[in-house]
Amino acid sequence: MATRNRAQLPAAISEPITWQTICERYPDEWVCLAEIDWVNDTDFSFGTARVIGHGKARRESFEQARPWRDRYPSIGHFFTGPIRVPLPHHVLP
Repeated sequence: MATRNRAQLPAAISEPITWQTICERYPDEWVCLAEIDWVNDTDFSFGTARVIGHGKARRESFEQARPWRDRYPSIGHFFTGPIRVPLPHHVLP
């Protein structure tokens, strides 16, 4: 009997939760969000959203969200940790 890849299984969907709760549950992970309750169109502020995929690697979160694409054509993809920008080459020792 072949084992199924975890990414092929339908992902569980969270209840509507705030960004703060998402960051606490999924620290330093990529998250795919659906049913995002945007506060406005000019920044990242939202009330709540449902997590439909998460993981340390982008691909992992995308694969978990894949079964939900038909239901949610608009999916947000965000990182819950600090933004790390590589230093320019001329700054490196």
